Amino acid sequence: MVPYIWNKIDWNFVLKLLIGIGIGSPIGLYLLKYLSPNTTHLSVCVLIIFFSFLLMRGYTNQKINNNYGKFFTGIISGTLNGLTTLGGMPVALFLLVTSIQPAIIRGSLAALFFLTDIYAFALSFFAGIVDVTTIYRTIPLIIILPIGVYVGDKFFIKSKEETYRKVVFYFLIFISIFGFFRIISNF
Repeated sequence: MVPYIWNKIDWNFVLKLLIGIGIGSPIGLYLLKYLSPNTTHLSVCVLIIFFSFLLMRGYTNQKINNNYGKFFTGIISGTLNGLTTLGGMPVALFLLVTSIQPAIIRGSLAALFFLTDIYAFALSFFAGIVDVTTIYRTIPLIIILPIGVYVGDKFFIKSKEETYRKVVFYFLIFISIFGFFRIISNF
């Protein structure tokens, strides 16, 4: 995937978010010890559904596309990533609200997720949340990952910007509704 996206990564955006994520992730991991994961996850899912529907109705906001907006989004993303592993959703919503081009969204998110996952993994490992069993469980996923990247790349190249945005919205809504019902079934 790197050859396809390298020149589409907005490194300024990624850096601003990483600074916020660096602050937010330890906060999220700290909160993880004290807050109910199900309630938190449920709240995030409901918010994502709400904002996705708002965006599908045409809401945009260029005013938040500044360094403070990126930094604040990074803090929210890092906190949610440490708390619920849903840190990518606020970033995706931010990029969609500010009407960034799909190729830039894709490249920047891929770079950001790669770097934040390494960071979150290291924090989780040293906090005792991740153990050797977790590492063994991720190995099959790492093997399957290139297949998903290949298929996603083929669909992305052929898609139009409007189609891309709709697919992202529906995907965010689907993930959130799935998470919502999964949590409700646990109560």
